[in-house]
Amino acid sequence: MLIDWLTLRIKLDANLGQNLLDRILDCMGYTFCVDADGKEKWRKHALDIDKLRSDSQGLYWSITADGQSQRYLTIGASPSSIENEGLNVFGSCDIEHCATVLIEHAGRALKSILPNWNNWQCRRLDITANYDMGNAAQVKQALRLLLGTDAPRRRTNSDRKGGDTVYWNPSSDLQAGKAYHKGAHLRMLSRQGNLFLDDETLELADNLLRLELKLGARWFRRYEEKDDWHTLTEYELTEIHHKFFYALIGGGVEVYDMGTLLLELEKVCPTKGRALAAHRSWALIKTIGFSQAKESMPGRTFRLHCEYLRAAGLSNADLCAGVVIPFRRQQLVLREPVTSWTQIRMAA
Repeated sequence: MLIDWLTLRIKLDANLGQNLLDRILDCMGYTFCVDADGKEKWRKHALDIDKLRSDSQGLYWSITADGQSQRYLTIGASPSSIENEGLNVFGSCDIEHCATVLIEHAGRALKSILPNWNNWQCRRLDITANYDMGNAAQVKQALRLLLGTDAPRRRTNSDRKGGDTVYWNPSSDLQAGKAYHKGAHLRMLSRQGNLFLDDETLELADNLLRLELKLGARWFRRYEEKDDWHTLTEYELTEIHHKFFYALIGGGVEVYDMGTLLLELEKVCPTKGRALAAHRSWALIKTIGFSQAKESMPGRTFRLHCEYLRAAGLSNADLCAGVVIPFRRQQLVLREPVTSWTQIRMAA
């Protein structure tokens, strides 16, 4: 579990010091993005920080105002991304630590020492859990299942066909949920040149399904009526995350591993080449049927491939029907997220 995004704000008043206050006010109307070194990457007119995705790289700051026209310096970023050179897969769930990371980074960008976290207000926090689903195909399968998890006032939708991302109440300023495939996102960033990752990291990330809960401004206004935002503990954040998603999917989601046939064939065939050939024969059986596939190749070759397929776990009924029976099940258990790359390697 990690805090994947924080949005903090502090009143713009004399307590910040007149020089800093003047420099900040000179930037009215812009949102700034700064890199890991605190250098400005870009500035844009009137960009709402709270509409940024939690995987947006860099730290963002701008001047905002409330209903009473009180102005604030508002900063937002993924603490994990700042600490890990743009990679936000795993990170801290300590809210005070994460707030300190943001404030110190904003201080570098503004070339000033900013007040510590107990002088700030929190207006958004994303709490995220990673689940090892075994491979990318099973992540996609789980996302398709999650598309059917409607509940009162929590409606699902996807931004692309195929269910690459599932949202629950995406526009809510109270609580909003999201599920997505982390591996696909990291590969996109890598292709764009925004993140440089080795092949092993990308392959491990392909196993990950992420469940992300956003606590918005209205949630924090309610919470601050009884306590300070920085008193939230890792246990409390974990329970809030669990309560939201448990109402949608219960204890978890179960998918079937449909992508292991080639791996099983490689175990029983004398060479990888023969495993690939048997796998191609299976694909042919599924396409044109058992009888026609048998007639399309030498009888000895077909019989040998069928022997390999049976040894890999298929039955005669599977071969005749051209339908594979799932080999094993993979579960997403809400209480059992993975918290490190080592855990994924051990499960592989």
